[in-house]
Amino acid sequence: MSVAEEYYINLHVGGKFVHDPHVKYLCGKMVRLKEYPDTMSYFELRKIVKDGLGFNTVQLIYFHVLGSRTLQDNLRVVWNDSSIIDIINY
Repeated sequence: MSVAEEYYINLHVGGKFVHDPHVKYLCGKMVRLKEYPDTMSYFELRKIVKDGLGFNTVQLIYFHVLGSRTLQDNLRVVWNDSSIIDIINY
C-alpha cells in the first residue's frame, strides 16, 4: 500500500432490506470511514459497527459488489476474515 493511497469503507446502517419487487435497502444512514486494509478484520468491522456507531447488537453484515446491477445480484454476508479480504480486493 502506497503512502498516497487512502481507503474508505461505506457502511449503510440502521435501515432494512425490502423486496419490492427487487431487493432495496431503505432508511438508515451511510457512514464513510477511513480504514486501513492491512489491519481490517471481521472482528474489527463488528467492533466499528457496535462501539463506533453505537449499535448494541450486530445481526448480519452484508457486502455488495460494486458494479453489479442490483443488490440481489451480488449481496454477500460478511462472516469471517476471508470475507474481509474479498471486500478489500474489490
